[in-house]
Amino acid sequence: MPTTTTPPGPPATRRAAARGLLSTSHLAAALTMQPADATVAAALRAGFAVGAALVLGHLSGLPGAAGCAALGALASVYVRWAPYRRRAELVGIAGLMITGAVAVASLTALAGWPAPVEMLVVALVAAGTSLLTLAVRTGPPGPVMAIFAAGAAVAGDPSLTDVGVRTGATLGGAVLAWLVCLSGYVLRPSEPAGLAVRRALRTEPLDPTRLAQAREVLADDLSHRRTAPAARDLALLLVEVEDGESASVTVDSDLRVPERRSLLQVARETVRSGEVTVPVLRIGIGALLASLAALALGWGHTAWAAVGAAAALQGRHIHTNTPRALQRAVGTAVGALLAWPLLEAHLGFWVVVGVVVVMQVVTELLVLRNYAVAMLVITPMALMMTSLGAPADGSLALDRALTTVLGAAVGVLMTVVVHDRWEQTAGR
Repeated sequence: MPTTTTPPGPPATRRAAARGLLSTSHLAAALTMQPADATVAAALRAGFAVGAALVLGHLSGLPGAAGCAALGALASVYVRWAPYRRRAELVGIAGLMITGAVAVASLTALAGWPAPVEMLVVALVAAGTSLLTLAVRTGPPGPVMAIFAAGAAVAGDPSLTDVGVRTGATLGGAVLAWLVCLSGYVLRPSEPAGLAVRRALRTEPLDPTRLAQAREVLADDLSHRRTAPAARDLALLLVEVEDGESASVTVDSDLRVPERRSLLQVARETVRSGEVTVPVLRIGIGALLASLAALALGWGHTAWAAVGAAAALQGRHIHTNTPRALQRAVGTAVGALLAWPLLEAHLGFWVVVGVVVVMQVVTELLVLRNYAVAMLVITPMALMMTSLGAPADGSLALDRALTTVLGAAVGVLMTVVVHDRWEQTAGR
């Protein structure tokens, strides 16, 4: 009679996952500089969008408009290399997501609910925006910008007029980001497709994953009249490089380009697969636990702990989330020290704008190479933007460091409790 082997139970698996946290490979991964290309244009776009939003918000004369407009302009950091048709959709969704987070959090502050209820609302925003970004596959930074925006908007005691100003200014910043991100279409509409093909042909032998990614981009451009001729030439180039002299293309179906999928199709397929359920719950619960823990400890700006937890949970596994948590915790702690003298100097508005724009550009140049190094710049930038809404000093940097480290720790804990084994079980 055949025997069956019982798989290890959850407690043993959890212990194994916890032991995995102690691996020295996590530290090595956290310190590694990754290669990245085509970062300059994306960095300049983001810097210009945020700077212009700050200036226009300030010139409006409306209280709090500059900071909220800058929050909306952070939509410019999404989908750096997507083809323009898809970029228009995803940057627009990111902008509406951030605007919605500001509106919901501002209404929560207006209602005057107790702090734990406010943190629950921020956690719900975290879960909802996580579902959205995973479903439509925006990629990094996922829901983090919306959670950061909600954490900023839930503070204070706004009037109904203030809620309107905050929401309108954020939407205005998002529209500006959309225009900036689509500006390249005027002169170089096929540049994203050209970049995708160059990346696919860069490796020897050819990388099937990069070839598939390039053809996804070409599918988008082939569906649009202005970019279709160049996309067909690029698709033909891929076939010729793959097949050599034997290449033969007589009709478009020979180009091996898949049919373009609408964003709604992508979202439906992703949600129906079940792969988003556990990550969404993990981020929502992690954000709530982290912010409530910060609240119980009596720290200021408790919603930042939710941001820290969500950022650490961007990956799915121990080997991705632990290095990211280390990077965010250490980078934020050191970045807070760098921000301290800037906050204590009480810089004027125009100086703050200059500092924020430079830091935004540097962030986009660094973030794909090493997240910890980028956090050295992201932290002072976030604190300088926060200081635009209300007078601030060095204690703001301390709040940021403490809450982020706490959030990162909670994020790692959630990865251990709900890790690969449970995700596989949930997906079946």
